[in-house]
Amino acid sequence: MKRIASSFRAFRDDEQGSMAIELLLVVPILVWVFLSTFVYFDVFRVETNAVRATITLAEMFSREDSVNNTFMNSARSVLQTLTFEENDPDFRVTVYTYNEADDEFRVVWSRRRGAGIAQNLTNADLADLRAEGRLPPMDNFDQNIYIETRTEYDAPFNIGLGPFTVTNLEDLTFTNDMIIRPRGVRLCFERNSNPPLCGPG
Repeated sequence: MKRIASSFRAFRDDEQGSMAIELLLVVPILVWVFLSTFVYFDVFRVETNAVRATITLAEMFSREDSVNNTFMNSARSVLQTLTFEENDPDFRVTVYTYNEADDEFRVVWSRRRGAGIAQNLTNADLADLRAEGRLPPMDNFDQNIYIETRTEYDAPFNIGLGPFTVTNLEDLTFTNDMIIRPRGVRLCFERNSNPPLCGPG
């Protein structure tokens, strides 16, 4: 028994070792820590860019009196430039008003760009957003602009650490929205030869 205890003490106090083996054990951990740090910082970079891009788009639309399909396509190009991502970002713009007589929000017009957003916003969608407390109070027949953006992120490395458990983080999507008032009275949508969508005002 004493011999076993002596062996354990000798093993515990032994400070000799092989640098090659220690390096083999430590390097994978150091590489994993470095890549994990890089991915986490990259995620926050993309998220910050997505938020800033949403604010920029909101400012762009709020300064206009009328927009058309060309303006919508150009706005998507701006969004793609600001987010620096490989996947095309998606966005949706909805101009809505408030009808005091019916006490409800109504869509004046809604347009989207990108396959990631399935459809334009409807009156029923506005009712759901209102129930969730996401729409601010408005005066009768005032207009607001509701901007939504969607940006997908693919990490350069799969670090295998939650919440990033999907290979290349393919399912990580940043969605942002913002509500802003037009600088003018209203924001119209020009429809080629058809009358523009402006709403009351």
